[in-house]
Amino acid sequence: MARPKLLKLVTLDITNTLFKVAGSPGRQYGIVGRMHGVKTDEANLTALFTKFYKQYLRKYPNFGAYEKMSANEWWSYVVKDCFHAVDPSLTEDTLQSISNDLYVHYMKPEAWVFLPGAYEALKDLHRYQIKLGVISNWDHRLYRVLDVMGMQGYFDFVIPSYVVGVEKPDERIFQLALREAQCLPNEAVHFGDSIEKDLKGAMQAGLDAFLLATPGVSHDGLDDRCVVESVQEFVDMIRPRLGRMRVGN
Repeated sequence: MARPKLLKLVTLDITNTLFKVAGSPGRQYGIVGRMHGVKTDEANLTALFTKFYKQYLRKYPNFGAYEKMSANEWWSYVVKDCFHAVDPSLTEDTLQSISNDLYVHYMKPEAWVFLPGAYEALKDLHRYQIKLGVISNWDHRLYRVLDVMGMQGYFDFVIPSYVVGVEKPDERIFQLALREAQCLPNEAVHFGDSIEKDLKGAMQAGLDAFLLATPGVSHDGLDDRCVVESVQEFVDMIRPRLGRMRVGN
């Protein structure tokens, strides 16, 4: 049996793979809402966020990119509906101000927190002579967020779905990464937290893939060898295929 080829490319998802929203969406919405005099509990705001986020993703996929909608406009629908549900007396001007402030707030480091060991695992990966890329269903703010989180310098390229006009699990977004790294599918591996978007999407494009286990999500029917409990475990699993380290490591 032929040994797997050495890797030339490792791509990573971002949200809930390397870092996540600090606390909860409701906590972050509440921080900005209180700046405008709106008070409600975190759990209520999180439930409202989840409801309207999913609703608008169904209505306008990829943050409105296919409708030529700005990402700011797309997010304003989510935010305004959340806060209108909390307080129907809020004016359009106040709702728009909350939306604008939240759009900027999510580009600040205090809105995010690394998953345990994720940053150290990324540094570990960066020691090897491979291309590192990001493939994430995000808008263009991803570049800024990676920068403020101290991660931009670790990646050779970043592919946000909104910017390139195609989102996971569409195999075309993985093909973009392969072209960027000038490698074949069997020379690449992808890692993320979504069974459909990351694991199955990458495999459909011919890449190897690993899934970060999410508490409460069933992995029945999946090959246990593809499911890991941490970013560091993922790095350790692919280490035999990472080849040489960079000079100085």
